[in-house]
Amino acid sequence: MIELKGVRAVYGKTIALDKVNLSITPGIVGLYGPNGSGKSTLLRVVAGLHRPVLGQIVFDGAQPRPNDENLRRRMSYAGHDAGLYGRLSVEENLRLFATLWGAPTERVQPLLEQIGLQDRARSRVDELSAGLKRRASVARALVVEPEILLLDEPFASLDDAAADLVTASIKAWHAPGRTAIIATHGAKRLKSFATTAIVLRRGSVASDRDRQVTEVIA
Repeated sequence: MIELKGVRAVYGKTIALDKVNLSITPGIVGLYGPNGSGKSTLLRVVAGLHRPVLGQIVFDGAQPRPNDENLRRRMSYAGHDAGLYGRLSVEENLRLFATLWGAPTERVQPLLEQIGLQDRARSRVDELSAGLKRRASVARALVVEPEILLLDEPFASLDDAAADLVTASIKAWHAPGRTAIIATHGAKRLKSFATTAIVLRRGSVASDRDRQVTEVIA
């Protein structure tokens, strides 16, 4: 379980998250809300990439130590930036990250095929289109077989066929005990397979009585 207790996160004078309280159990969590609602910040806080000014993030009942290497190896994050080395090929990137995380590199080739990148495996990342980079970024997050998967707008820049491949890859990764938190401002695709919905509005969790919740997850 991942718990956020009274979390407040800021960028300068802007409050990105304001006293957020959440309990997230294993499953595929759809994180919804318009641009600027705090979705990306929430993912970065859970990933340990942005430190909140107030509150706690708790994993399985314990607050992690600073720079907890064991926790970092349990999770994988793919944000707006691809997080890939441009001069390396797609396959080289995936093999590198698998090795760094101690994951078997035998996972690389099947994943490339699953996400539709087998024909671009030897292409340098800096030569790829935005949509191909997005798929490669998701593959990089999946190749390490994380227990906690954090994805920020994984369907951005993708056509329907490519989005279907990414969806299938996420479903294939998911297993009992694993948790995915997937942020998007367009709920149509994600709500079809997410097991839980969280809606943010101006840095706060919208209540079940809020009209926006009904509009987003209906």
